[in-house]
Amino acid sequence: MKEPLLSLAEERAALRAWQGAGDRGALELLIRSHARQVYAQAARWSDNPAHLEDLVAEGFIGLMRAADNFDLSQEVRFSTYAAWWVLNGVSAAFTRIKTVIDIPARTYFDARTGRLPAEDQLFAQFAMQGMVELDAEMLDGTGPGEALACPDLTPEEATTQRSDKAEQRRLLEVALARLDPQDREVIRRRKLSEPPDSVETVAQALGMTKERLRQVEKRALMRLRRRLIDDGFGLAALS
Repeated sequence: MKEPLLSLAEERAALRAWQGAGDRGALELLIRSHARQVYAQAARWSDNPAHLEDLVAEGFIGLMRAADNFDLSQEVRFSTYAAWWVLNGVSAAFTRIKTVIDIPARTYFDARTGRLPAEDQLFAQFAMQGMVELDAEMLDGTGPGEALACPDLTPEEATTQRSDKAEQRRLLEVALARLDPQDREVIRRRKLSEPPDSVETVAQALGMTKERLRQVEKRALMRLRRRLIDDGFGLAALS
């Protein structure tokens, strides 16, 4: 904090040395002379010593990025240009400190001021809080539990589903094998193919009219349904 401020000429010379030759001494001179800017910005966000250390560290990173990107052709002081980089680093660090889940700094501040849509506001609040009352009721009558519920199956549910589908396929093949060849072909081509064959295509292949094919298809499906029920196929799966 006692480092002297640089004159415009000294500032430009240090920036040229760093950007042109990678002079680490020049970069250190810039950082030390602008350290007070970083500390002042960090102090605006928190007075907690533990948090302040993290905010200052991110502010210095912002200061170094400013030194990398400063355009020497512009007639502006480095401190003015670096202000945005320092602010961006400090605010992002503050958001990480204050939230349980990482969210963009802009989202955090919009949530703090109530500028987010209702659903986004809810999830931002979840990220900002250390705990959430899952049985609390929201304005629409639902609870956070419903909003946080994952639509995906659990590993146990996925395994059970795969097992059930495998058993259903086995029962279907057994039932199909007990049908006569014509019924079996009609069902496979009209119901089990992807995409299914058209009525015209199947009727022509079997040498019958479209009306006759529809009758055969209806009869075959009824026979298949009866076979499946006899073999223990669940009625819910047939609906």
